[in-house]
Amino acid sequence: MVWKNYLRYGLRDTFRALKRHKAMVLVTVLTVAVTFIVLGAAVLISANSQHIEQSLENDMEVVAFLDTDVTVEERSNIENVIQGLEGYESMRFVSKDEAMEIMDGRFGEESSLTNALGGVNPFPDAYFVKMVEIELMPQAAEKLGELEGVELVRYGQETVQNMSAFSKALWGGCIVVILAMAVAALVLVNSTIRLTVAARSEEIAIMKYIGATDFYVKTPFFLEGVILGIIGAALSFAILFFGYNGAIAYAGENIAFLELITDNTLVVKLGLYLLLGGAVLGGLGSNIAVRKYLKV
Repeated sequence: MVWKNYLRYGLRDTFRALKRHKAMVLVTVLTVAVTFIVLGAAVLISANSQHIEQSLENDMEVVAFLDTDVTVEERSNIENVIQGLEGYESMRFVSKDEAMEIMDGRFGEESSLTNALGGVNPFPDAYFVKMVEIELMPQAAEKLGELEGVELVRYGQETVQNMSAFSKALWGGCIVVILAMAVAALVLVNSTIRLTVAARSEEIAIMKYIGATDFYVKTPFFLEGVILGIIGAALSFAILFFGYNGAIAYAGENIAFLELITDNTLVVKLGLYLLLGGAVLGGLGSNIAVRKYLKV
């Protein structure tokens, strides 16, 4: 029964304090919301960067372009070497005629590449080799480049490496901004509750003198901080949820090649973590604010 009395007293005084300091409450909620929007956006950007990076890795292949005068024996040797590569997964052979058909399909019937080139096919035969791990691609490319009958070897590892570096730099920058805004949110939560505590400092002192425990005194202030944090986090979650779904819809219509994570599970899980973080941030701010007034 004691905890019920604590809770009833705490909630009563919490809502009184929230009504009394509406301006600071609004500023605190908005600061927490902006902080978590930045945090959530950073997480979503990082997750999608990793997803796109993984998709690129899955699509990447080592391409060995053959000489125009490659012999049957040389082709047989090339295939044997490919199948013996460390980390080899699969290969496919694309003839120059197939390559021309693929490019024609991209240009469309009205502007056939074949017609534009006057019937000349400039594409070579090629082997497209899939590796189990992207890290093994340089070694495979080097080995294939030394074979007789192979004119040129290409693979797009630099694309993934550049994207990975960009993703890490982006995440690092977001972390700095997030930490700065988290401190700002913590200060504002602390300031809001400090106003309430200061206004009731005499009452707190009297309660302490007649034997009230620290827990009993701190309960309304702690609840105030938690409520402010949760409201701010909930606001940020709503903005992130609808904003992210809008971004997915826009990307699907205008940037079809960009493979974003379309499953809302990621955003929902993020929202739950934000609500927990808001409660922790609010509770921590209130605890800091009320601590010195308990020493009487």
